[in-house]
Amino acid sequence: MDPKTAPLDEKFDERPRMAVITPLSAAQIDGIMRAYGMRALRIDPIAEGTTNTLYRLLTTRGRFVLRLTERGGEDDVRRELDVLRRLVGRQVPDVIPAAGGKPFIWAFNKPAVLFKELPGAVVPKASLTLDQLTAVGRWMAELHAVETPGDLPPTLYHPASFWTQHVLPVHEALRALHPEVYESIDALYAGGDVPSAFDELPQAIVHGDLFAENLLFHREGGPWVVDLETAGRGPRLFDLAIAVFALAYDDAQSAYDPARAEALINGWSTLKRATPEEVERWAQALRLATIRYAFTRAVHFSIRPAIPELRGARDPNEPLRQLKAQSALWGMLAR
Repeated sequence: MDPKTAPLDEKFDERPRMAVITPLSAAQIDGIMRAYGMRALRIDPIAEGTTNTLYRLLTTRGRFVLRLTERGGEDDVRRELDVLRRLVGRQVPDVIPAAGGKPFIWAFNKPAVLFKELPGAVVPKASLTLDQLTAVGRWMAELHAVETPGDLPPTLYHPASFWTQHVLPVHEALRALHPEVYESIDALYAGGDVPSAFDELPQAIVHGDLFAENLLFHREGGPWVVDLETAGRGPRLFDLAIAVFALAYDDAQSAYDPARAEALINGWSTLKRATPEEVERWAQALRLATIRYAFTRAVHFSIRPAIPELRGARDPNEPLRQLKAQSALWGMLAR
């Protein structure tokens, strides 16, 4: 069956992820690195992620990661860099400026950013310990405690703008190719209270994409956190919901692991507990996080893949299978 029209109960074959959307030769990378006053001695494509081109570089000045931004434009890159500037020293990547102090340059008509390589390695989701998950929750709590200026742009998929900025431009294709995803989004927003309700919850700087592949650990601890492309101002509850959706679901059991969810929530609650309004919106936040990832899968792997090879590489309906299991989490935030 065509993966674009697979029914809700059909599993896709998960293909290896591919991040080298724009292949670059050693000479082309050297041309980019001249803007940073260094030369690449070793070049390793990073086969993680699906939306950008990433290279790990050993250079004459140390180890770095070069990213070509394949999705989003200059405004999105500037928002991310604005957030990173406010989080220096908080276990996030340091941005290396190019000549003249430029935070990014243009290469092959795409924004290119150079990051200092962080220590550690990705731990598969199933192998993350409860202590590591608690540490992730604590990192979120510290992130959400950072002063959030009113002029900081909103997180990329802010609940208040998700429908108008992201869903509406592709709603016809989404409804035709992935009706289950469209109907799930439409049902959540049909009441009309989602935008105002989440705008009224406590706002903070949020990461917005705390999946296992964006967390680095090693023997000295962690997490070191990467991929802040979606980061910005937003409801802190939504950040927690994304992390629980991404890290607490046991794929082998097709159910959420209460201990894993509790570890994340306990870590997050170390500085400030959930407000009554956040407790009230918790189930809705979990549902919103779930359908957001169903939507981005539909866009990135079906409607608008960056390259043809990514078409069908992820099943947009797969996140929706978690919705029924989320009732086990609804009371956790009130404890």
